[in-house]
Amino acid sequence: MDFDSKYCTSQLNGTISIITRKVLDESRKSLLEEGDGELFLTCIPKDQSCSPERIVELASELGEVYVLRYKIDFSGNSRGYAYLQYINAPLKEAALEYLPMLFRKHNLPIKVTTSMNNRELVLNWVESSLRPWQVYQEMLQIHPFTVLRVYEYRLDKFFYIFGYRNNDTAASAHKRVRNAIRKFGKRAHIAWLSPEHILSGVQGSSCLHQELSQNQKGCFQF
Repeated sequence: MDFDSKYCTSQLNGTISIITRKVLDESRKSLLEEGDGELFLTCIPKDQSCSPERIVELASELGEVYVLRYKIDFSGNSRGYAYLQYINAPLKEAALEYLPMLFRKHNLPIKVTTSMNNRELVLNWVESSLRPWQVYQEMLQIHPFTVLRVYEYRLDKFFYIFGYRNNDTAASAHKRVRNAIRKFGKRAHIAWLSPEHILSGVQGSSCLHQELSQNQKGCFQF
C-alpha cells in the first residue's frame, strides 16, 4: 500500500489521526464526522508493536478506511484504544466479525466493538446566581457546542445538557470545561451523559416529550 498517497496523518494533543485523502461528498462526510459506523478498538498493545499505520493497513483489507483516531499518552505510547470508521459505514457489521479474526491472525490482541459515540455532557450544581443565558455564553467561550438543552428541576435550579458533533469533540470539551469548572460555582460538576439515558438526545428526548414535561418544571432549548 502506498500509505502516504492514500492517507494523511496528524496529531493533536493525545490523538493521532489517520484520515483518507479521498474526496467525499458533503452528505457522506457529514454523517461520518458525526460518528456513523464508528468502531471502538481496545486492548491495543502499549508498545510500538502495533502502530496506528499498521492498524489501518490491516483494517483496509476489508474496505476503505475513513479515519483512525489512535489515543496516546504523554510518552507517545498507545493508551490501549482507538476509534475506526470505514468510508462505507455499513461495513461496521462485517468488521465486528472480521477484524478480530484478522488481528488474531497477526498475533494482535485487539478487540473490536461498536462505539458508543458518546457526545453529550451534563453540567449540574451550577451556582444559582448564573442564569441559563450566562451559562450558554460562558460555555461557548470555553468550547463550541451544537445544541444545549436546559432543564429546571426546582425553582431557579437548572442542569444543562450540551451536545457536540462527535465523541472526539465532546472529549475535548470535557477536558476544557473541567479546567474552567470554577466559573460555574464551587460545586459545579461536568460529566458524560450516557446515550442510553432518558434525557440523551441520542434517544430522541426533547422538551416536547410528555414524560419530561411531567417530571421537569421547565425546559428551554437554545
